[in-house]
Amino acid sequence: MARIIIPFPFRKHTENRREVDIEGESLSQVIKSLVLRYPGLKTMHDQPALLSVFINGRQVQGQAGEWDNVPLRSDDEVSLIIPIAGG
Repeated sequence: MARIIIPFPFRKHTENRREVDIEGESLSQVIKSLVLRYPGLKTMHDQPALLSVFINGRQVQGQAGEWDNVPLRSDDEVSLIIPIAGG
């Protein structure tokens, strides 16, 4: 199972869990399963531009539609990061 690190603003939808273990062979499958388990995360799924995604500390390049091509191993850690802009 891949370990998903949940950003603080979304933890209210995951029973305040910081981490969630989800099965899936691709990043797309894991994100879909995460939303099925925690429907409150649908916004995150519907607006993937809200997130930067990292697997084992390396940023995933590409759009959400390309996440089917991003394989995951059972020991991968997926961090969902909300980009912050400011000045």
